[in-house]
Amino acid sequence: MPALMGNRFPTIALALVAFSALLSPMQRELFVGDETKYSQVVREMRAGSFFLPTLEGSPFTHKPPLHFWIVDLLTHPFGTYSIWPFVIPSLIAFALLLWLMRRMGGALAAFVCGTSLLVWGSAQTARMDVEFTALIALAAWMLQRFFDRDEGGPDTLVWAAIALGIATVIKGPMAPVIGIVLFVFECIRRRRLPRSNYFPAIATLIAIPLLWLVPALIVGGDAFAREILIKQTVNRAVGSWVHKSPPWFYVQHAPGFLFPWFFLLIVALIAAYRRRDAIAKFHVSWILAVLVPYSLLSSKLDVYMMAMIPPVSLVIARLLAADDPLLRWGHRVNQLLLAILAAIGVAGLFIDRPYVSLPLVKGFLGVLAAGAIVSLFIARRVIASTYAVGLTLIAAFSYAAIALVPLANEMASPRPLIRAIVAQRVPPEDVALYSCPHLWSRTMPRELERVRYVGPDDLRGIQPTLIVTSRKHAHEIAYALAGYRKVAEFQMIEKPFDVYRR
Repeated sequence: MPALMGNRFPTIALALVAFSALLSPMQRELFVGDETKYSQVVREMRAGSFFLPTLEGSPFTHKPPLHFWIVDLLTHPFGTYSIWPFVIPSLIAFALLLWLMRRMGGALAAFVCGTSLLVWGSAQTARMDVEFTALIALAAWMLQRFFDRDEGGPDTLVWAAIALGIATVIKGPMAPVIGIVLFVFECIRRRRLPRSNYFPAIATLIAIPLLWLVPALIVGGDAFAREILIKQTVNRAVGSWVHKSPPWFYVQHAPGFLFPWFFLLIVALIAAYRRRDAIAKFHVSWILAVLVPYSLLSSKLDVYMMAMIPPVSLVIARLLAADDPLLRWGHRVNQLLLAILAAIGVAGLFIDRPYVSLPLVKGFLGVLAAGAIVSLFIARRVIASTYAVGLTLIAAFSYAAIALVPLANEMASPRPLIRAIVAQRVPPEDVALYSCPHLWSRTMPRELERVRYVGPDDLRGIQPTLIVTSRKHAHEIAYALAGYRKVAEFQMIEKPFDVYRR
């Protein structure tokens, strides 16, 4: 396939990947969960809590503030109810990540990284994971350059520390943990500690987070200090914050979060160690520097492994650039994946189930099947089949970003909740939301910013006209609902919600 378009093909393929990330923000809403929560944080920042972000009036300590500061500043030119302030940081980080991968491993490394669905999908969200991943990649690149010099260059160490420090203020202390573990693994692998002046890098790594943390502790007081230092650091590491999972959780989930490149990675790792590829071994140290610390934590989510995808991409690119007998196996696993995608697409066309039977969903399955079948016939070599796998998926999901986003908005955004409140014609101050997502929509009436988000104890002292609650948690406020009647119900994120009126 690449031969059909010459040397320009890698650039064109990368441009298509980058452009495809712009499609869904054209029409999508913020989705229920972290995205709508972040929108509330930003609204409160604009109301006066810029330095110390809050959520429902209490300090928001789940994440450091840098990402929210950037979003808040972007809302001034774009507006609070534009999607762009929320997704621009991820889109810029996605572009930076592709550039870094191209510099470190060539166009194929950038292509593999950009078409990893975890990275590609996250690049269109209001989350900070792609920013974190890009900064970790920059730090790892600087560390690689440091180790590859006969005498360690302190300038590269300082740049690595700057990247890790900024990543810390974006997502938290796992950034320096990954950097330090990578440094230790490489010292062990190379059996040496490079001679260098480490003080400027260590000072920089510590100073950048402290530039915010020290003033924040002073402003926030003892309660804030306990929240951020104990609950969000120590307890989050050893407690069951999300769900308690075994240390092998990420190994089990690797085929999913590394999709579609998991099996090609296995071939690439075997090839790298057969060739004794020192550069690829650095990338393996990088993979382990992400995998090992996160596996030891109780809190586990697949998205945490995004920081592992850049070195995975680089290992795969090393295989594809080598004259290795295992290249034929790389081609075979790509062909197998294309055959699986074709089978999924074709089978889906004949399934009559809710949502799957919708014409637009059938269109997605048709694009997936057609792309995979055509690729099986024209992609005869491993590099061609690698591009074919990535472009087939990007084509199908680009179709979804255009055609299926309106359906996703109805299923996963707060639109049903907003409509239910508006239909009752109650002043926002008389509306209480219990166990409900935060409100955000491009077309949301601005006065709904004044609704109240309540906990179980809050309803003991007030009697709002309207209470909206998740049905699953309604029993927790049964005492408060005694004088109310249910006037409406609706589905959101496939969960039932009820509207009660006094």
